[in-house]
Amino acid sequence: MKNKKSDCDVILNGIENIFGNLGNIFDTALDEKKSKIQVVGSIFGFGGSVVKLGWNAGGCVIKHAPKAIATVASAKRELTNTITEEYHRYQIEQKEQELDEKIAQLKYKSNTKLLK
Repeated sequence: MKNKKSDCDVILNGIENIFGNLGNIFDTALDEKKSKIQVVGSIFGFGGSVVKLGWNAGGCVIKHAPKAIATVASAKRELTNTITEEYHRYQIEQKEQELDEKIAQLKYKSNTKLLK
């Protein structure tokens, strides 16, 4: 049974390779015993690592995009529903306050008429 690496492991491994190849470029370029062909080869190795990392990262983004979009849509729906419910509650409270004020005014008017 083959142990499958996670997307994060693949990307971290790619980053490690990039830094390793970058160090190899400096070592090769600064070593006077190395030829120009070896320096160019280490630069191409670095470029290959960068391309491989980009490919793996792009694949990871494409692979997980539907999950991310669904999660964002769900959060948006939940937020919208919460705002709608709170606004509806606020409208009900405002109507109740208006009715309480009208009741208070009517009571005041009826009490003033009885006193006259």
